[in-house]
Amino acid sequence: MDITNILGALTGNDAVGAIADNLKIDSKQVSSVITSALPTLLGAMQKNASTPGGAEALAKALGDHAGNAGNIVNNLKVTDLTDGGKILGHIFGGNLGKVLGGISKQTGVSTNSVGNILAAIAPSLLALLGKQNGNAGAAGLGGLLGALLGGGQAGNTKPGGLGSILGGLGKIFGH
Repeated sequence: MDITNILGALTGNDAVGAIADNLKIDSKQVSSVITSALPTLLGAMQKNASTPGGAEALAKALGDHAGNAGNIVNNLKVTDLTDGGKILGHIFGGNLGKVLGGISKQTGVSTNSVGNILAAIAPSLLALLGKQNGNAGAAGLGGLLGALLGGGQAGNTKPGGLGSILGGLGKIFGH
C-alpha cells in the first residue's frame, strides 16, 4: 500500500460520505480537511517515531488497530469520536489546538468540525498504517512514514510521496 491507496481509502466517496453523514458536515469540507491534514498527521507520527519510546508507543497503537483495516468505510461509520480524539492527543500533544486551527484556517472549516473529522479518521489511519507496517514493529516505522511523506526513507529531502502530493503542512506546524 502506498500513499495513494491510503489517501484513496480515506477520501473515497464512500468513506467521505460516511463521515459527512455521521457528522452532518458537507462532504466537500470533509474531503478538504482530510487532504489538508494527512501530511500533518503523518509528519507528527514520524516525529513521534523518531524517539525509541515514541516509536514503541506508535508501533503498539498501529498493531492494536491493524485488524480493523479490512473495511474502512464501516470503521468510519462509528459515531464515537473518543478513540480518535485520544489518538489525536497522542499524535499532536500540546500542539493539537494549533494544528486544528491551522487546518481550519486553510480549509475554511470550523475548528470543531476539523477536530471531529480528524477524530473520525484517526483510528482508520492507524489501521491502514498498521496493516502496511505489518510485523516490522517500531524499527520499521521511520522508513514507512518517511516513504509516505517524502518518497523514501525517513529524513529524505527528495520530492515525492505525500509531502509533494499534498504540500508540506507538517513543516508549518513543526511536525
